[in-house]
Amino acid sequence: MHARHHPRPPYPIWLAATLLAGLAVLPARAGDWTYRVHPDDNIWTLARRYLKADVPWQQLQDYNHVADPYHLLPGSRLRIPVQWLRVEPASATVAAAIGDARAWLPGQAQPVPVTPGMRLGYGARVETGTDASLTLEFADGSRMLVQGGSEVSLDRMSAYGRTGMADTRVRLQRGRVVNDVTPMPGNAAHFVVQTPGAVSSVRGTHFRVAADDARARTEVEVLGGRVEVTGDRRHVQVRKGSGVAVEEGRRPGRVRRLLPAPALRCPAAPVVRPAYALDWQAQPGAAAYRVQIAHDRRFAALLYDHVTDALPHASLPDLPNGDYLLRVRGIEPDRLEGLDATCALRIATHPQPPLVQEPQPGGTARAERPRFRWTESSEAASYAWQLAADPQFRQLLAERQDLADNRVRAPAALPPGRYYWRVASRDREGRLGPYTDALPFDRADAPPAPALATLKRSGDGLTLGWSAGAPGQRYRIQMARDPDFAHPVVDSTVEQPSLTLRKPASGTWYVRLRVVDDDEFAGAWGPAQKVRLPCIPCRIALGTGGAALLWLLL
Repeated sequence: MHARHHPRPPYPIWLAATLLAGLAVLPARAGDWTYRVHPDDNIWTLARRYLKADVPWQQLQDYNHVADPYHLLPGSRLRIPVQWLRVEPASATVAAAIGDARAWLPGQAQPVPVTPGMRLGYGARVETGTDASLTLEFADGSRMLVQGGSEVSLDRMSAYGRTGMADTRVRLQRGRVVNDVTPMPGNAAHFVVQTPGAVSSVRGTHFRVAADDARARTEVEVLGGRVEVTGDRRHVQVRKGSGVAVEEGRRPGRVRRLLPAPALRCPAAPVVRPAYALDWQAQPGAAAYRVQIAHDRRFAALLYDHVTDALPHASLPDLPNGDYLLRVRGIEPDRLEGLDATCALRIATHPQPPLVQEPQPGGTARAERPRFRWTESSEAASYAWQLAADPQFRQLLAERQDLADNRVRAPAALPPGRYYWRVASRDREGRLGPYTDALPFDRADAPPAPALATLKRSGDGLTLGWSAGAPGQRYRIQMARDPDFAHPVVDSTVEQPSLTLRKPASGTWYVRLRVVDDDEFAGAWGPAQKVRLPCIPCRIALGTGGAALLWLLL
């Protein structure tokens, strides 16, 4: 077809004609897509941009009664029949993905891992593992969150040139999807989710679809806009805040209101305790609750997706430090899920504190300078430790902020009484994690040091024995001729509660003992004991009928 050339009329005439052309555009007919004219637009550029190759620009001019193709009034509207628009194959982009998700691509026998940024075309099939999730973004900006344990096939994806309209048709074989469909003018814009038992069609809304293959049933829950649900050739309109269930091979059931969003108690401060207990008000009619956590407000990928029992609480999972979004909704006995309650969370549980070993909460420490021990944490490069006289740690008695070891002694003797201690981990970047709870313990009087209990002669040796202490403790024993131990003759540290001396001299000896812990902290000396050893040569001189040898402990 040859282009028609229009001579340009004088300035006032053609300008008036252009303005009238912009104002005289008729309302859009059914099946039309409407374009708002921008500065510098003309019929030729718009035709090249939007029309099929076999549709000439003159048809667009005549259809809109444009008098001057050289000039279009900015802000005016052009109508374009949908059948004239260029139709191109579209693809879906993986906007986010977490966990084990696989895609079967057309013509390929083996699946490939699904990764963020991947583009999936018509005919692709996606499966998510139990703890996986991903979001697909379509040509018109619509999004679909595919939850764990789902199978989705991309049956049709078309885009109408650069109009922003798309025709998207997805088949959900099993599992759950959440759809956020971009509203788009024009009858050609479609978004359809088909399950084995129902078809859900929209042109812009927010809704969920679940395909329960075990029960041969589909559930549709509408969070915004409205959805047309079809089952066994019967259509029902499901509006915002309502849901419907469809048994496979049957007509849709009764449309009814969804459970309202539960009253969720969001933590105002950062969460610093692992397994934080989140709770909400119990909902009449709720048989269970679904708890989901994501990094962003769109819940593009689920870090946590868990269905609880009927009790209105759940323990948060172990998550890295950071900001999160959480949502909770009730689930009815027939599995329709209600509206979401959401809140923002800040997690600050890492590095997690170690486990305490001694003193245990509520335990007793008998050393004047008690020892504090905890397990070694794989997240910690060092530890911070505090000792206080009150559980709020306002009366701080001692602290260490950079302990390389997993133990510490009180720096000074503690009078008997109740005390509190706590410990935290510090990572390799110097970040300090949360402290343990305040751990109470009682400092009681220390038991007396072990005393010499037995003397046993064997050949030309003498064995001293005493009662055993705690595992890991050692014993220091001294023997001297003078009671003040100024010049001990024997000064030995042994691991067993006994010491054997060879050929000890006769006469009067003084013996004392003290306990040494495995961190080299030594307790107080026990009381000195006086031992009198008989003269062996004297006994020999007395002969076999002499007096009995006396071992005296005084």
